[in-house]
Amino acid sequence: MPREDEFKAFGDLAQEPSEASAAPRRFTAEELVACDECARANAPTRMNCLYCGARLPVTEQNAALRRPVLKKLEEWERGFNVVMLPRARAELSPEEIAEAASLLRLDASRLTEMIESGRVLPLARTSSTEEVELVSKRLGALGLAVEVFADEVLSKQPARVRALALDDDALVCHAGADAEPRSVRWSDIALLVTGRIVTKRVEVAERQARLSSRSSMIESRELATDEAVLDIYTTEEGDDSGFRIMADGFDYSCLGASKRLLARDNFNALVETLRARAAHAAFDEEYARLRGLLSSAWPPSEHTGSLGLRRERVGRYNTEAVTTVSNETQFTRYARLRWVLALRGRTKDS
Repeated sequence: MPREDEFKAFGDLAQEPSEASAAPRRFTAEELVACDECARANAPTRMNCLYCGARLPVTEQNAALRRPVLKKLEEWERGFNVVMLPRARAELSPEEIAEAASLLRLDASRLTEMIESGRVLPLARTSSTEEVELVSKRLGALGLAVEVFADEVLSKQPARVRALALDDDALVCHAGADAEPRSVRWSDIALLVTGRIVTKRVEVAERQARLSSRSSMIESRELATDEAVLDIYTTEEGDDSGFRIMADGFDYSCLGASKRLLARDNFNALVETLRARAAHAAFDEEYARLRGLLSSAWPPSEHTGSLGLRRERVGRYNTEAVTTVSNETQFTRYARLRWVLALRGRTKDS
């Protein structure tokens, strides 16, 4: 995604993926499914009762009509990620693409772009095992090769590194003054992933009108940051296998005489140095180009919290709230997905 469009992309967060604009289908009384809990009739496309939320029975008639809800999950919810692998059939017919897009609640053009990219990309994220099984089965029948990854595998953020030491046989990572440094042999580095972390913070101050329950916005402040990031993953499996370097909070003394004045130049030099030392590691710099395609299943995270009350003058207080939008969780999922696949590639080659 071009740099000038990165912050603009956050403006579309409130828009949910739209389904194919087809007229709703009418079902006969025989096609409706009765809920075992409340006995009310539901459309055969539903997986849970519209009225009581109970799971609807699967019958021979409604098995092929059921559709997943694929609601957006909260940040604290654990889910499952349906990921498309680049092993799909050479071509899918327009009808197959339209059916898959409708199932995933995507535009057919967006799904076509994802397929033609030839990359491993997330198609859906859901908290329901029943939904993820249904999506995987339907997409597989249409010719799309997919695999399911749990959030426990993809969502663990790597340890932040503040400085490095480049020894002849190992990379030494320093997380901070009080943290014990960790040493990784160059041959044990499996993957380097670069990208950018874009964060937008909006603070809003509101004042409640006297003799009224309504409040009006009196001040708004907006701050945006855009920072390069590098994730380093090793051949060890587990939560402690990765390290993260943020360009603006890193000590580049390890570059020695190659150190420059600007963090941007130092960051690029560091990446090239690590690539040269860890020659057998895979390198991925495709995140920036693929961000738009990742957002369908992995949208940037958004969090709104209260800053409390601030006194403007005696007897007059304003309430303040802050909304933070960031793509850091999205980048983490992408990098860890690439790491899992890189480990598989090493296992097959060995």
